[in-house]
Amino acid sequence: MNNYAVVVTLAVLLAVPAHAQKDKGGAYVGTFEVSGSERDPVVTYKATVKVNLPVTRRTPDAIEADFLAGDAQATVKITQYEYFSRQKSADSSGHFQETKCSLAGAAEVPAMAMGVLNVDLRKKKYDMSVVITPLKEVAVNCTSTRGTPKFKKNQGIGMALGTGAPGMQGETPQPLLDPARLAAKYTMDASTQSGGAVGPVVQEWDLKLSQ
Repeated sequence: MNNYAVVVTLAVLLAVPAHAQKDKGGAYVGTFEVSGSERDPVVTYKATVKVNLPVTRRTPDAIEADFLAGDAQATVKITQYEYFSRQKSADSSGHFQETKCSLAGAAEVPAMAMGVLNVDLRKKKYDMSVVITPLKEVAVNCTSTRGTPKFKKNQGIGMALGTGAPGMQGETPQPLLDPARLAAKYTMDASTQSGGAVGPVVQEWDLKLSQ
């Protein structure tokens, strides 16, 4: 899993109330189509994320989902992963080692989903922050300018989705047209939250409320 996902995962664990309980209020079920990037090292990826986010509280004014690890089910289908790094310091021969990796083949893996989803029925808006942590790694093929020229390894690919990082998702709420279906195209600018390490996360989500 990338470093940014680790950070936001910890933030979710601190931000989500540990006492949140399911009240059998249904779940938001659907998909995220995601295209994202990181800047150091340079990473680009595309994925389809399927989620089942259990509703924990319903009132006449709101629908809320606070889901800890194990509460929400997800799967991630990685269709693109490109990695490039260049050492910042040269070795004794003046060489800057470079490493490139690419996804060996599209792969679908189970994942944990942690975060919050808040639907404000009175103000007709909603916001969410969902951290996806795959439970399995995917195979990538790599090349290096030093050492072993070609090699394979397994790579964990985590990501943060929604309207903002944990604790910041409410700053950019989306308009609510129908609480039974949350659908939008939205680009999350994660550069501020990540100190510039993460580029834009382009998303298209479609979540339906099941009973």
